[in-house]
Amino acid sequence: MELEQDIYALCQKLVETCAAKGLTVSTAESCTAGLVAAHIADVSGASACLKGGAVTYCDEAKQALLGVSPSTLHSFTAVSRQTALEMATGSRQVYASDIAVSTTGYAGPGGGTEEDPAGTVYIGIASKRGHQAWCCSFAGDRQQVRLEAVRFALDQLLCESMELS
Repeated sequence: MELEQDIYALCQKLVETCAAKGLTVSTAESCTAGLVAAHIADVSGASACLKGGAVTYCDEAKQALLGVSPSTLHSFTAVSRQTALEMATGSRQVYASDIAVSTTGYAGPGGGTEEDPAGTVYIGIASKRGHQAWCCSFAGDRQQVRLEAVRFALDQLLCESMELS
């Protein structure tokens, strides 16, 4: 329950910060399947900043909706720093948002690779300041991994919103 409270508090602060600065956000989600956008939308007033979100669970959706390059998916796979960056950049373009966040990973319990086992999630951010991505390793069951990824993604959105003017 503490994790859910942390997530809601981050969302409240994000909506408050973005509304005060006139900033907008969007999401591109794979392993979290819309949870980041849904949690933001739980906050009253979220419509002032949340422009939209794309759930791109399969490679074809990542390509068609977000413009992720087939060569990126082939060379680095869907669960990679490169794909997370292209997803965030694509979301920012599609929704014309100031900041976009992406999530792609292996929520478990199956899946994963030796390099990126279950629990690995790449989270990307794109804004006018540029883009960056993090490789995170979360423990727990499938839902725990997904919620930890949501919390991390929201924290990065909030940090980026505080940096932008």
